[in-house]
Amino acid sequence: MKLNITKQAPDAVQQFFSKELDFSQKVVVKKLGIMEQILGRMEALGIKRKTLAQKMEVSSARITAMLDGTNNFTVETLMRAADALDGELCLTIAPKGQVVKWIHYVEEDIHVSFRPEPKERILAKANFTMKEPVKEDYTDAA
Repeated sequence: MKLNITKQAPDAVQQFFSKELDFSQKVVVKKLGIMEQILGRMEALGIKRKTLAQKMEVSSARITAMLDGTNNFTVETLMRAADALDGELCLTIAPKGQVVKWIHYVEEDIHVSFRPEPKERILAKANFTMKEPVKEDYTDAA
């Protein structure tokens, strides 16, 4: 049996979606992701926009503006939203090309055999003492 494979030129839709997003498009994608998370927490907790506004101590109009996709979120606004939704704000800056995925779980819901083992963080103890400031500058010593 012989297969003939022919390559077709991508159509307009395929060309459109195969292009890398420009900066402003990436910003919109991030904003939509934030909106989805806020709406998801609201749904999970059964909170309406008015209740969220009261908890964040802002107007209902502010919540509507926040969730319409055109808002530029400040860290303070995101912290208020996370707090109002009984959550934590988690941010990270990853090297380009790496994808970061957060995994949310309730430890009791995971069988003991599959729970991640916590890694102990050992911090070195350091004692810093201030000595008297140097009065002479030895710039030409090197």
